Amino acid sequence: MIRKVFTFLLFSLVVNGTFAQGLTMYNMDMIPQATRTNPGMMPKAKFHFGLPVLSYLDLGLVNNGFVFADFVKGSDFTSDNMLSKLQNDNYISFNMNLDLISFGFKANKKNYFSFNVTEKIAFNFDYSKNFMTLLTKGTLPFIGETVSMVGTGLRFSHYREFGLGYTHAWNNKLTTGIKLKMLQGLSNFNSEELDIALTTAADDYKLTATSTIGLRTAGLAFLTDSNSNFNPGSYVSNFDNLGMAVDLGANYKITDKISASFAATDLGAIQWKTNARRYYNNKAEFAWDGLDVIKYLSDSNNTAYTKNLSDSLTNIFGLKKQDYVYTTNIVGNIYLGGEYQFNKWFNAGLLFHGQLFAGNLYPSYTASVGTNLGSILQAKVSYSVLNRSYSNVGAAMALNLGPIQLYMAGDNVLGFSQIDYAKTLNLRLGVNIMTGYYTKLSKDQKEQEKIKRTLSKKDTDGDGVNDYEDKCIELAGLKEFKGCQDKDSDGIPDNEDICPTEPGTVGGCPDGDNDGIADRADDCPTQYGLLKGCPDLDKDSIRDADDACPSLAGTKAMKGCPDTDKDGISDVEDLCPQLKGSADHKGCPDTDGDGVFDNEDKCPNEKGTVELQGCTDKDSDHDSIPDVLDKCPLRVGPAENGGCPLE
Repeated sequence: MIRKVFTFLLFSLVVNGTFAQGLTMYNMDMIPQATRTNPGMMPKAKFHFGLPVLSYLDLGLVNNGFVFADFVKGSDFTSDNMLSKLQNDNYISFNMNLDLISFGFKANKKNYFSFNVTEKIAFNFDYSKNFMTLLTKGTLPFIGETVSMVGTGLRFSHYREFGLGYTHAWNNKLTTGIKLKMLQGLSNFNSEELDIALTTAADDYKLTATSTIGLRTAGLAFLTDSNSNFNPGSYVSNFDNLGMAVDLGANYKITDKISASFAATDLGAIQWKTNARRYYNNKAEFAWDGLDVIKYLSDSNNTAYTKNLSDSLTNIFGLKKQDYVYTTNIVGNIYLGGEYQFNKWFNAGLLFHGQLFAGNLYPSYTASVGTNLGSILQAKVSYSVLNRSYSNVGAAMALNLGPIQLYMAGDNVLGFSQIDYAKTLNLRLGVNIMTGYYTKLSKDQKEQEKIKRTLSKKDTDGDGVNDYEDKCIELAGLKEFKGCQDKDSDGIPDNEDICPTEPGTVGGCPDGDNDGIADRADDCPTQYGLLKGCPDLDKDSIRDADDACPSLAGTKAMKGCPDTDKDGISDVEDLCPQLKGSADHKGCPDTDGDGVFDNEDKCPNEKGTVELQGCTDKDSDHDSIPDVLDKCPLRVGPAENGGCPLE
């Protein structure tokens, strides 16, 4: 097990490897697979079908620390030159994406749906200069010193992506997109912790160290268990390790020529369960005499050196094992781009790309120029600064041959001519079957195109704006106003200015009170207001000057005052504003019908007489004084004392 894992790691280091960045192919709308970097891009084709396995192959290799030529001199391996190129923190990365199937289609021109099943392999290795020195030179450079391996880590994942994407054009400026992904994890190796402090004795060169190590594996029992064999069928059909991820993107057209875009892809994680294990130790101590890399690489027949090395490594690390379900994030990406369209054939762009893994952001910067030759060819060249390298010239091309599309893209095409000196190598290519990317013109459209070509060659008024784009063909004007003048210099061309001789902000007319209503249409030009330019404090659609109740919302019939009981008498004049009544009695009713209206009726719900103010002659204490006039209706008393007894 130790030899298998160690050989895998060492081979990955020697094979100069990085991420397939896809920087040059970003936003190439003739290639449907460009939505993998920005789902907010609307593809040109109405329908595309990716030929299985052939539609999308994405390979990437990067080592930001050294190049292969630094490691090999003639037919010999040498480490001195390679080590001199390293910084304290370095990384190596390899990834491969391969579509098993993909297709997409438009609905109503504003909606685009896509689906893909993609095989993905990702390998990332962080390493320090100390680690590489120890690996290549053994203990000799560290005699009498203590060094740390903190910062070294390895991540390997093999998973399958099932993606469902949707892009929507909200208008002619904004397009957004999202892709939801189900992830089928197949295998994973992940170092969660590697804390090793090493000391080399000055007398016998032995290496002693204290280590705390944590490694997690899943789906790799054929590597870690001596009694386990690789079963391809079981491996590729395993759905025990599931995860989810999302891609987000947006394109916004700022002007006719300038656009901006943003995308965040592969934001997600996978939970690992299949043979999921954790190998670890805690402050384990060990001793080691070092590694002779040349002897190890030349030992292909498991001779004594290799066997002794494997036994030593097993004893050195002494890792314990436990079953351990865990979750890992996939490598995420952030894109921020801008593009300038010179004309329908040529454009230029800038792009920032940041790759996220191990809690770090690895940035790159790209400038590009592109061309569109009708619906046949789309091409782009780029220059990128990435992976501590400044010699990355990229190129991309999509060629449509009827319904067949061939495309290819790379961010460092010069690297393929000098592989030994390339820090970055990546390539994307594929074959699609597409329809609807070429729009047939009707007879009228062809005639309009002919007129456009003719007028584009003329400039009748000689103002530098051709007649097709000139809105004022016979009057010399300014380019920024499409050939029209602006006599009052208010920023609104005369052909759109309602008041061409008066500077103004509302349709070109002045607005003295700044209420958004031009003075010429403002009934109150010196007062701020929204009701035909007049104030309406209570917002009852009656301007304050005509409103009898400017602070109370009312009706036109009541001259702006409310009429709560709807009896035709405004509340300010209604003595009974909550009861519907008669205008003769100031809005009050006669509820009991005794001829005394409620505002004067002391017994409004009991029919009485006018003489007794609407009450009956009821005399509860029988003192000959009706209750309505009796101050003490329940106690006998003389009239001269108001019906109350004398005290």
